[in-house]
Amino acid sequence: MTTTPDPDPYYQAIEEAFNRRRGAPLLLSPRDWTLIGEWKRAGVPLRIALLGIENIFDAFARRAPGARRINSLSYCRQEVLGLHELYLGLHGPEAGRPADAAPPDPVRALARHLTRLSKRLKESLATASAAGRDRLVGAIAEAAAEIRRIRKALKTGPLDPAAIEPALERLDAGLVASARAALDEAAITALEAEADDAIGATRDRMTAAALESTRRAALARLLRRHAGIPRLSLFD
Repeated sequence: MTTTPDPDPYYQAIEEAFNRRRGAPLLLSPRDWTLIGEWKRAGVPLRIALLGIENIFDAFARRAPGARRINSLSYCRQEVLGLHELYLGLHGPEAGRPADAAPPDPVRALARHLTRLSKRLKESLATASAAGRDRLVGAIAEAAAEIRRIRKALKTGPLDPAAIEPALERLDAGLVASARAALDEAAITALEAEADDAIGATRDRMTAAALESTRRAALARLLRRHAGIPRLSLFD
């Protein structure tokens, strides 16, 4: 593929997400368009591809703050494939895997994903410690310890994979609350205004309940980004 494909929501959403996180427009290369096509043909759900992109940019921001930018979608390849493997392992044929294909090992896929989360928390811990955010350091350390415990439980005995996501959601909520508690009122007000700006005119098409839910999610993303902490989840 050497040119942009015909308008396709899958291609367009990935291009838009990549450029939005990059912070500057970039014409995707033929190699990038080919990679998107590979993901689509492999049945990678759009939300999984977008989550992989978000994860890579969040991790890159924690490791290399400043003017450097990611200049190729290929940086996101392994993250997207790892998330898709996890998705297939948990959902099987209903997720798009052929019924006669060799099923991925869900425990192995979960263990790898938890290892990635542990590494990101380790990076976040170092950043928060260097910044003197003692309360946040404690919350990150507790979350990291719990994820290590869950990963160990995967190896030593039966564990329902369906129980892992609620556990991660609780840990994530705790981290977001700690990130918020570490800020003064002026900083919180500024992030709330940024969340409202991100929603923009789409608020006019939302119910009150949907608007509030979207606003909370947008604020949580900004708090994570500000604090340099990953989202603790199997999927977005």
